Amino acid sequence: MNALQFATVIDRLRQQMQGAGAATLIDRLANGSAAESDWSAAAEVLLRSDPSAAAVLLDVAVQRWPQAASLHYLLGNALRMSARPLDAEASLRRAIALDPAHADASISLAHLLREQGRMRALAEVMLALSANEPDTLENASRTLAFLCECERYVEAGSLTGAMLGAYPHDANLLRRAGEIALVLGRFDEAQEHLRASLAIDANQASAWLRLAHTHRFVAGDDRDLLLLRAAAARTDLGADAQSAIGFGLGKALDDLGHVAEAVEVLKRANAGWHRTHPWDRAAWQRFVDARRHAPALPRSRAFGETIPVFIVGLPRSGTTLIESLLARDAQVRSRGELNWIAALARQLGPRPSEAMLAAAGNFLLTQLRQDDAPARCIIDKNPLNFRHLDVIDAILPQARIIHCRRDLRDTALSLWSQHFAHEDMAWSYDFADIGEYARGEAALMAHWESRLAAPILHLDYEALVSEPETTIATARAFLGLEPAAQTPSQGETTAIATASVWQARQEVHSRSVGRWQRYADHLPELRALGTD
Repeated sequence: MNALQFATVIDRLRQQMQGAGAATLIDRLANGSAAESDWSAAAEVLLRSDPSAAAVLLDVAVQRWPQAASLHYLLGNALRMSARPLDAEASLRRAIALDPAHADASISLAHLLREQGRMRALAEVMLALSANEPDTLENASRTLAFLCECERYVEAGSLTGAMLGAYPHDANLLRRAGEIALVLGRFDEAQEHLRASLAIDANQASAWLRLAHTHRFVAGDDRDLLLLRAAAARTDLGADAQSAIGFGLGKALDDLGHVAEAVEVLKRANAGWHRTHPWDRAAWQRFVDARRHAPALPRSRAFGETIPVFIVGLPRSGTTLIESLLARDAQVRSRGELNWIAALARQLGPRPSEAMLAAAGNFLLTQLRQDDAPARCIIDKNPLNFRHLDVIDAILPQARIIHCRRDLRDTALSLWSQHFAHEDMAWSYDFADIGEYARGEAALMAHWESRLAAPILHLDYEALVSEPETTIATARAFLGLEPAAQTPSQGETTAIATASVWQARQEVHSRSVGRWQRYADHLPELRALGTD
C-alpha cells in the first residue's frame, strides 16, 4: 500500500461519511492521530460499499494498532470480500490469536473455510471458540447449530455433554443433543435427551419425529408409544407439533403391525400438512418440460482422478442404504445430502459459459473432497439431484450416477409415512401428487440417459435387499473399485441424517419389499400407482 492509495481512500471517506464529527474523524485518520475506534468506524463504512478500499485503510490501521484484534478481524472480512482468501485467513487467524474469545472472527473464519470445503479445519476453529468464549447458552446453541449445519456431527457430539452439564433443563439444547446422538447412531442416548426435551416443552416438533426413529417398536406398552399416544390426545399443542406427533405415532403403529390404526393416524397427519402446504403440480410439469427442452451444455474438463458419485432417484428408494454400504470402503467417502447442485443450476442459468462451468466444477469438487483423508470416490446422495443431471455432466464429466429404483407402491407408502417438512418434498403428502412427481422423475431420467455422456447405473431396491453382495459388487465395479474381501458390520457406518437413520444401521433385510400390500385394502390409491 502506498501513500497515493491511502489518500484516495481518505477522499472516498470524505464523500461517504457525513454528519457531525465525520470531518474531524477523517482528519485524525489522515494525520495519524486517530484512535482504534476511529479506524474501525471508518472501515465499517467502507466495507458496505467498497471492501477493497476498506482493506487499504485497515492495512494502515493494523500497522498502527498491531495488537487490536477487532482491526485484524475487520481486515480479514475486507480481504475475504475482496476475493483474497489466503490473506483473509491470515488476518482472521491473527485476530483469534490476539483474542481467542473473538466469536465474530472465529465465525468469519469458519465461513471462509466452509467456502473452501475445509470442514475439518472449520470444526477445529469452532471447537477452539467453544473452549475460549464465555460459557453461555446462546454461545453453546450457536456453536452446535453451526457444526450440525456443516454436518460435523462427531465434533458437535463431543461438546454436548459439557453443555448439558451447564444447562441441563434447556429444551432446545436437549433436543439438539438428541438429534446429534441419533445421527451418530447412539440411540439410547438420543432417546434420553429427546424425552427430556419433550418433558420440558412438548412443542419441540422435530423431537417427536426423532424419538419415533430411535428404535423399532415391538411392544404395545413401549414407553415412547405411550408418550406419542398421550401427546396425540392433547389439544394445547401447536400445528407443527401435532403434525410431527401424528407421523411419529404412525411410524410406531406401523412397526407394531397395527395397519388400520396407522392408516387413520397418517391420513390425518398427511391431510393436515397437505392442506397448509399445497404442491403445485402444474409448476412441476412445467419444470420437467423445461429441463427436457433445455439447450445442451458444453462439458467442462475433468478435474483430477477423484470420481464424484451422485446417488439419485425418488427419496425412500434405497439411496441411503446403498450409500451406507458403499461408504464402508476406505476408498469411498460420503458427504450425505449436499444442496449445491440445485443452487449451482440456478446460478449458472440456461446458457452458461465454459468458464462458468469450469469454475462451478472446481468449486463443487472442492466441496466434495474437503480436507480429510483423500478417497477415490466421493458420494453426494441427495436424491433430488436427478433434476439437474445435465449440470452434473457438464461441470464434472468424470462423475458417475447411481439411479435407485423401487416399486412405486412401496416407495409411495414410505414417502407418505414420513414427515419431511421441506418445500422440495411438498408432493409427498398425497398419493396423486406422488404419482405425478414419479412420472416426472421417470421422464427426466429417460431423457438424461438418452442425452448425457455420464455413465448411469440403475440399481433396484428389491435386488439390493434380496442379493446384497451381488448388487453391491455390481455397484463397486461400476465405480472402478476393487472387489471387496468382506463386508464390514453395520456398526461401521458414519453419520446418517436422513429418515433412514435407524434402518440403515441394521442388517440388510427384505421386510419392506411388498409392504404396500398390507395397506392396499385401507389405501386403494396404492393399487392405482401400480399401473404408472
